[in-house]
Amino acid sequence: MRVKLASLPSASNARTRALKLALVTGALAVLALMGNQRAHADAALCGKGSECAPDLSSPAESQHFFRFSTAHDQANQHESLRRSEVTSKDYASFSGVGVISCMVDGKQRTSTAFLVGAFDIGVTVAHMFQKSATGAEPADCTYNSIDSVGQVRERIPVSYVKSQWDEAGASGQISKDFAVVRLSQPSRYAQRTMPLGRFSGSAASVVMIGYKNDIDADSIKRKARGTVYERRANSIVNASTGGFTHDLDSHDISPGAPLIDETTGVIVGMHAQSAHNTMITMNDWLEKTLKSEMQQQREARAAN
Repeated sequence: MRVKLASLPSASNARTRALKLALVTGALAVLALMGNQRAHADAALCGKGSECAPDLSSPAESQHFFRFSTAHDQANQHESLRRSEVTSKDYASFSGVGVISCMVDGKQRTSTAFLVGAFDIGVTVAHMFQKSATGAEPADCTYNSIDSVGQVRERIPVSYVKSQWDEAGASGQISKDFAVVRLSQPSRYAQRTMPLGRFSGSAASVVMIGYKNDIDADSIKRKARGTVYERRANSIVNASTGGFTHDLDSHDISPGAPLIDETTGVIVGMHAQSAHNTMITMNDWLEKTLKSEMQQQREARAAN
């Protein structure tokens, strides 16, 4: 019987395989060295101020990057809740908020205003109609309705102004910084007037609607959310001089803006000062003046 011998690799084949293995190992080492040098080169570019993309190869760095992104997005969302432009859906509800514009010493002076009880009766701040340092009276005053893209839709002349600061001993008092304006004709753009009520004095979540002082540069209606505080809570006085303190971002909203209770939808006060975030509330003079103006309107309508 013939025995078949097992085939064994020859010595020359073994040497060939060893040589191939050495070549592959060397190539991998060269590639690793090149990658390391490229990484150092990229680090040098970053060190010199060149723009570098974040390195997400490291799990720790990747997690840090996404944690930062999440926190950053949440911060943006929080700010958008507190201050943002009024959406087109909100415009019907807040269409009764506009801008009073007057010329004083050849320059435009503006304040936010809101219609109350009728489409030709508005409320704003009294200091809007004060004389300038040169003694010039505000002139050519108009009420302006502005649409959702910032375009003026109507400009109505102001017939007359009743200011509480014109009352004896009231001038300059923040709590009495009220003015009622009568328009020469009713607003046709406003779809509703704003309900105005007495403030209970308890802390409340509110929304403020208004415009920037310079409507030529930015005429978009703005909205801010926040809280109006009680005068005193936990033995801490939270009131501004002559009014209530609120924490709304009023940087981009001019005085005269209404503050609306988010629960009831009723205006509980008016933003009077940005420096101290002061809200003033309806007093007897304002209530009496508004009722008188509305009564005049009813009598005029009945006469016609």
